[in-house]
Amino acid sequence: MLRKRYLTLLALLFGSCMSHASVTLSNTRVVYHADKKESNITVRNNTASPFLVQSWVQGKDSQGTKAPFIVTPPLFRMDAGKSNALRIIYNGAPLPQDRESLFWINVKSIPSSSREDINKLQIAVNTRIKLFYRPSNLMDEPTDISKNVQWSVKNNELIVRNNSSYYISFAEVKINNKAWSEIDMLAPKSSTTFTLRNTLLKNNATVQWKYINDYGGNSQLITQKIE
Repeated sequence: MLRKRYLTLLALLFGSCMSHASVTLSNTRVVYHADKKESNITVRNNTASPFLVQSWVQGKDSQGTKAPFIVTPPLFRMDAGKSNALRIIYNGAPLPQDRESLFWINVKSIPSSSREDINKLQIAVNTRIKLFYRPSNLMDEPTDISKNVQWSVKNNELIVRNNSSYYISFAEVKINNKAWSEIDMLAPKSSTTFTLRNTLLKNNATVQWKYINDYGGNSQLITQKIE
């Protein structure tokens, strides 16, 4: 009996997650250009059931910090097979003008329920994507990111420095042709340090990497020497 209940619970969980996965967003990230009045993304319900959709923006710390953006509509019903545009609007609060700022867009899909569903497990799924606020007069271009990243070794540590004005989201990193997954994102005008195995820090070491561009795709492979 316990085994049967366990399998039933797994089936409910799996079915709920599969259906929720069909409530999709048009973007994997949003770049909010400061000279624009708003940015937009589209939410689509590919399922046969209606959902309640709730959306908001929060700070980069992911702890619910209030962000200077509103999403409209913040809450709405989305019927089966329908789509709806979300407008993201900056409220004008001061933000750094010499670099990008990072926030998170949250889109929560809440399944509909009825009396027949009272004994069924209903799961609300929250999808988060990055929101980058990009000032108008940055000194460098996003296409120049690779020229502004430095990889160096000091005291058996690898130092990665981002001298650009943009957040870098790493899609792939290899050191001496060995996959390395310690870094996923680096803030503008910042650096981070990692302790690596000696075998990765031999003379003439090279790093190959790709970053995720504004459209959610991967850049071309970039090869650099580790200084």
